[in-house]
Amino acid sequence: MRRVRALVWHGGRRLELESLPEPPPGPGEVLFDVELAGICGSDLHAYRGHPGPRRPPLVLGHEAVGSVAGRPGRFAVFPLVVCGRCPACLRGEENLCERRGLLGLDRQGVFAERVPVREDALVQVPDELDPHVAVLVEPLATSLSALRIDGVAAGDSVLVVGGGAIGLLAVYAAAERGARAVCVEPVDERRAVAERLGAVAVLADAAEAVPAAADVAIDAVGIEPTWRAAVAGVRPGGKVALVGLGQAEGSMPAGDLVRRGIAVRGHYAYTRRDFEDALALLAASPPPVDWLTILALAEGAEGFRRLVDTPAAATKVLLTPA
Repeated sequence: MRRVRALVWHGGRRLELESLPEPPPGPGEVLFDVELAGICGSDLHAYRGHPGPRRPPLVLGHEAVGSVAGRPGRFAVFPLVVCGRCPACLRGEENLCERRGLLGLDRQGVFAERVPVREDALVQVPDELDPHVAVLVEPLATSLSALRIDGVAAGDSVLVVGGGAIGLLAVYAAAERGARAVCVEPVDERRAVAERLGAVAVLADAAEAVPAAADVAIDAVGIEPTWRAAVAGVRPGGKVALVGLGQAEGSMPAGDLVRRGIAVRGHYAYTRRDFEDALALLAASPPPVDWLTILALAEGAEGFRRLVDTPAAATKVLLTPA
């Protein structure tokens, strides 16, 4: 029996590189050879002790580019597993599928040499696109989807709270649309990245933001201080999208929402169209990638540690099984 190396999460901060039997592909699946896999903020939730529906032992990870034996070129993996038949899917909102699954959440993920994926999860990567750029398609799709639903257009003002990968890529996507993006992020190094990705202003504290000025705010952290900062930062009639999920429950300034007519909504993931649009944007206008840290799969536990314990030293970590 063939075996694969995989980074296995055993609960809390325990991550081990292990040799596992190669999982056989099921009906309609292919074996996907992982070239690069990104550590997402949601993977860090499990590491920090907030696993949600994740149950150890589990191979985490849902952001990947790679190849399939016998097929030319590279592919990105669309990691949502959806039914295609429920009302949400039929409305074109497959990210809200009633029977939704996700690689690395309720099934084995991509922090491995090979993983079975549904054949329809393969999205062809343009030949000329650097895989270090292409692997950003999944977090970018989340940001792009949020901006699409809120109708962000050229000339709009967007406040992005949080300078992790999704927040930084929200700055990039907003700037590519011709919007004016302001990013709030306490870590100096991440503010510098936001500026290079197109932010018109970078702030260390939300208190520095002009109050009630932005048309749209993206909370890419998801804790009470950041969603309150997002609400405070939008104009009367403005919109707030809660994308981060750092805190499951908390209070909202309901009186302010009512009196100023602020619309607040949760935002989860992206549609297949958002994913494809994100890949097209990366190909048309690739962002700099010198803010990415590349580590071997065997160093995966160290990558998680850096992101949690020394965020100034690592903004986005990619793992490579090679």
